[in-house]
Amino acid sequence: MRILIIIHQFFPEYASGTERVALNIARMAQRAGHYVRVLACAVDPQKTGGIVTDVPINGALDAVYQGLPVTFIPRSALPATADISLDVDEEVVSKLVVWMQQERFDVAHVMHTMRMGSAVLAAQRCKLPYVLTLTDFFLPCARINLINLKSKSCVDPDEGRRCVKDCSTAPWTSHSYLGRFKQSQSLLQAAGARVAPSEYVAERYRESFEQTDIQVIPHGVDFLALGLATAPVSRNLPSGRFLQLVFIGTIIPQKGLDIVLKALALLPGAPLRLKVIGGFHGNSAYHDEAKTLSAGDARIEFTGSLEASEVFKMIGEADLLCLPSRVPESFSLVLHECAVAGVPALVSTLGAPARQVAAHDCGQAVETGNPKAWAAAISALLDTPDTLKKWKRNLFLPLRIEEEAFFYGSIYQRLCK
Repeated sequence: MRILIIIHQFFPEYASGTERVALNIARMAQRAGHYVRVLACAVDPQKTGGIVTDVPINGALDAVYQGLPVTFIPRSALPATADISLDVDEEVVSKLVVWMQQERFDVAHVMHTMRMGSAVLAAQRCKLPYVLTLTDFFLPCARINLINLKSKSCVDPDEGRRCVKDCSTAPWTSHSYLGRFKQSQSLLQAAGARVAPSEYVAERYRESFEQTDIQVIPHGVDFLALGLATAPVSRNLPSGRFLQLVFIGTIIPQKGLDIVLKALALLPGAPLRLKVIGGFHGNSAYHDEAKTLSAGDARIEFTGSLEASEVFKMIGEADLLCLPSRVPESFSLVLHECAVAGVPALVSTLGAPARQVAAHDCGQAVETGNPKAWAAAISALLDTPDTLKKWKRNLFLPLRIEEEAFFYGSIYQRLCK
């Protein structure tokens, strides 16, 4: 088969969870003998390392990332509202239709629809069947995370009417919110298959889009890569040893790093260390806040963005993952990778991770956005290290990337018939 993976951004410009999931799926398909190409948006084309491509879109680039061919559409070629809407550029759509037909793709796998409304519409127009993986809540929510302007969880967009009521802000109008919901509904219905990475996500989509069939396929973990990079580490916290915490994620307000930093400030003499793995992105004021909160605390180390092998190595050296997200995580690949490496977690009470640790008693959900609660949870683990041992024994076994690829391969074959 010739498989096209459509995603809002990709390596080497971006390297967050959705990009890693897409890379894993693409690699597995290649190993199975299929031809795979990624179609992504480049916010800063210079960071892609690409060269001018035959795709007849001004500024489009071709690159190869770890043996995987990638075509980048420059952000400048897409509608100004593409980061928050499903708006399309008709000229881009027409040119992508021609390109997709020339490339003779058999199936498309849409990993994220942000910025890529034109690409999805092109697939529909050339009758290219597609599977849609719902990696977050972009389709029902223009704010992506189902958190309204008052920082409260959204129960249900109510076909866009609740968006008008709770999140009305420029450039949105009542008409455009209702229109966005209908576009999302149409895009979902046109998909040959709709897949959520967790039951939490599936439930939220079923609440938002009634009578929509959604199956659950968890994101897979690369056991081989993780196993090669990690080694058994004693985590019994013997007398005099520090507790090694790790935060892994992009340093943005939604991921909540500041909550952990504030919690550590409440535990000035505690025998612990924190490694912060991830790059600064977006809000510079938040970056300054994180740097100020960590200044003068020798226990905190910022590593910046790292290659996956280095991240896996540091996971193997950790005692506890901290996942303090302010918004509901749809899955958290790093939570599952840590489970394979024997590392339990403290997580926010929002989203799929909270359900996962509760179901297996392999961690604790801590009140979202409350540094005092996080400090108390960390302090309790220092006082009673047997709790950490129990959590470690209860860790779950995630799906492997080979199993995930098998399930998606079955969907591809069905859609190509």
